Amino acid sequence: MQCTITVIQTERFHDPASICRPALERICARFADMCGARMTECAVHVVQSGLRHFLPACLFADRLLGVLRLVQCHRALCAGWSHTDVGHPCARDGVVSGLDEALASCRAASPARSDGAFVDEIEAGWQALLATRGQLSAEMAFLRHSRLIEQILGRIGLLAEQWPGLDREQDRLVSDYARQLPALAECLGQIRGMCCGVAAQGGCTAFKRTRLLFLCSSAQALLVTAYQCYRGIAPPVEALVARTATESLVHIVRAGFLRERVDYPVAAFYKTATESIDTVFAWIERIGADLKDSVGVNQE
Repeated sequence: MQCTITVIQTERFHDPASICRPALERICARFADMCGARMTECAVHVVQSGLRHFLPACLFADRLLGVLRLVQCHRALCAGWSHTDVGHPCARDGVVSGLDEALASCRAASPARSDGAFVDEIEAGWQALLATRGQLSAEMAFLRHSRLIEQILGRIGLLAEQWPGLDREQDRLVSDYARQLPALAECLGQIRGMCCGVAAQGGCTAFKRTRLLFLCSSAQALLVTAYQCYRGIAPPVEALVARTATESLVHIVRAGFLRERVDYPVAAFYKTATESIDTVFAWIERIGADLKDSVGVNQE
């Protein structure tokens, strides 16, 4: 039995992590005994909260977003070109080397030891995934990528818990930066991966059609939620571009992929979907820059 606990340590709670970690580990071991299981691993991640901790946490989330982006890209390349590199829009090996660099950058930006341990965990999962290249079915490779991405999204989402809550407008921006928009990028990333695989096979099963329909609806819902922070004010140009690109991609999928036979060039769809996803990441970067400026002003 493996257990991972994340502790949000506020500025009012000054006990060092070394005090709470042993207690939590004992609680987890006791719980495992009650369940009749054996505790093989207990990871306790202590996350600092408060304004003075937010800026380094935000920089760390920036690096994690870079890792997220590349894992998504690799997933789509594996789905659309399972057995050959011929016709790749970009070299898969280039994505792998880029991801290695992104992980190193992420480790260098880790604000705490637990963050470095998390990066090690992600790197181990990534290396395990690479070790199975060519051995997994396209569906299983897609699932393994998605599980890794889910871990990264969960850690990025913790940034919202570290935000001290200056006002409602900025609270919504933090939520967009750490939750809604990364989730939207992943929703579009899954659409890209699935549709690349569908286009390569020339057909879409009933299960995949249902899944794509759900992803399209989810993307639209996340877009609406993300736009709520702009009530009464004009959204930035990045938000407007991302909205147009997302709606365009959803329209393409609904019109061309929700059918049994699909005739759409893999490379063309990969390019279109990637451009749409890039606009969401540009929106995230804009919000991140605004938040960092805000934190800098409040700390002065």
